[in-house]
Amino acid sequence: MRKSFAFLKCKAFIERANDIISIKMATEKLSLKEKIGYGFGDAASSMFWKLFSMYLMFFYTDIFGISAAVVGTMFLITRLWDAAFDPLVGILGDRTETRWGKFRPYLLWVAIPFGLIGILTFSTPSLGVTGKIVYAYVTYSLMMMVYSLINVPYASLMGVMTPDSKERTSLATFRFIFAFGGSFLVLGLFQPLFDKFGTETYKEFSNSKVIELKDSVNKASKIYLWSNTLQAQPSKSPQDSLLFLCAKVTTKSKEAFKCGVFDTKSNEYIWFEFKQNKDTLGLTRDGVSGNIQIRLSDIATNTNLSDLSNLKIAFAINSNTEVKFEKIAIKEIDYKSGTKKAVMVIAVIAVLFFLFTFLWTRERVKPITEKTSLKNDLKDLGKNGPWFILLGAGIAAIFFNSIRDGAAIYYFKYYIQGQNLITINSINITIALSTLYFILGQAANIVGVVLAKPVSDKIGKKNTFMLAMLFATILSIAFYWLDRSNVPLIFVFQVLISINAGIIFPLVWSMYADAADYSEWKTGRRATGLVFSASSMSQKFGWTIGGALAGWLLGYYGFKANVIQSEQAQTGIRMMLSFFPAIGALLGAFFMFIYPLKESFMTKIEGELAERRKK
Repeated sequence: MRKSFAFLKCKAFIERANDIISIKMATEKLSLKEKIGYGFGDAASSMFWKLFSMYLMFFYTDIFGISAAVVGTMFLITRLWDAAFDPLVGILGDRTETRWGKFRPYLLWVAIPFGLIGILTFSTPSLGVTGKIVYAYVTYSLMMMVYSLINVPYASLMGVMTPDSKERTSLATFRFIFAFGGSFLVLGLFQPLFDKFGTETYKEFSNSKVIELKDSVNKASKIYLWSNTLQAQPSKSPQDSLLFLCAKVTTKSKEAFKCGVFDTKSNEYIWFEFKQNKDTLGLTRDGVSGNIQIRLSDIATNTNLSDLSNLKIAFAINSNTEVKFEKIAIKEIDYKSGTKKAVMVIAVIAVLFFLFTFLWTRERVKPITEKTSLKNDLKDLGKNGPWFILLGAGIAAIFFNSIRDGAAIYYFKYYIQGQNLITINSINITIALSTLYFILGQAANIVGVVLAKPVSDKIGKKNTFMLAMLFATILSIAFYWLDRSNVPLIFVFQVLISINAGIIFPLVWSMYADAADYSEWKTGRRATGLVFSASSMSQKFGWTIGGALAGWLLGYYGFKANVIQSEQAQTGIRMMLSFFPAIGALLGAFFMFIYPLKESFMTKIEGELAERRKK
């Protein structure tokens, strides 16, 4: 009896000691290592999200061979289902109990499936049209589901790492710095990896002898014929790869000229003509070197291309035209292999990042112990007004970004026109204006993320979010009246708008943690996973609505691909970077105006919850 009593006293003492340790852990400041570890998780997610937003549509239509209409429908159906799937993952996370906590285990369990399904999504099995569509539906649906299975618990993890509202804002700041870092990493890695795995250069012609001939058709033109023929042969079948004639071309001339090949077997020239005053396929006529790339299958038959050793490189130029050709080559580009292998490398990096997050983070906040049910969780969520307001604000903010991003390429190609290049001579790099526009936007987003914590510490998260959205509204409306010739000012506005867009992201994630605290304070039960599922759900709803609306608006304004756009179509494109995003930003500001969880209220909630957890 004494032994049992002594045992019970010892057990009670140990449990009390554990409670004290847990309280101390919950209130301690997070280390830099743990914040970096948490950031790695969103870097991993953002790497694949960037792949989806930038490359997946092109992959399905141009590489896998599915029609754009079918792909658009697939995106709509799968994303709507996936958005509804997110709350189920949150509910599952709330009911998970392991020695690692509720949410951390998913980073360990799902990391490898995430990478493997990501690779399968960008794979191209040999199937018929119907088989390809079914494969795309299955793999993309699985990818979105596994994305939710790791991203919803990852987002929820913030709510149980610390109860301190300001520490959560700091965590959210690290999260989004790493998220944008992951996006930059993909932008920097994908093209070099694709070139390494998917591109083979068969022959450089810089040292070959050039024969000058007269053009029998155009007497004023001269033909320059490279003396040597190609020795290597394509390693892939025509349906798996494409052959391109590539060269670095420099000219200020506005005259027409032709590039192509001479088939020694059939004794015929096969030309692509660069028309007068026309910039295309990488050519610029401003004296800046451009890398042209002509797909040979567009100008030659399979018979011509069946044996490359019969081909010689040829150019036809008027006598008074000055054009400089360098780095001439024929390249074989295997889009299927190049894309899949590039994604494989990115998938390995993403898996490692998720594992770093699992290893370097800890769960500290333990909800008040009380058995609950799914019915009660959903009932509590239905009474959580701040959660619904944040859901609306999140959808509005993502809509603001997605419609701007979706319209930017059209803006530069059809309004600015020509997708002109800019050359940085000091490092010998030529960048398309649209690419520079995106890079500046990403960099400005990071500036906004960094500013979020110091600004919100002074004026509060609610006021910071609301003011950022109001500034974004005003700047977006003003963007409409920017003249197409004033590219520097366009870039300045892109930076200012993107800073404001960057500020809101860490704030809204921190606010979801506050909404979870509010629910626990009000009901005595905590459903962190279910609350945080709104973050992923709003992201997907926002992108779905913004992406779909971008396509519908282009059609409404009479857009037609690869032609000079009407005034009406150009006006519509300009409005998609100005007035329509401004509507989303204004809605976000409105939602934040009615958001009730101010800092003073959260301080009260944090104190009361801390007292309850001590009992």
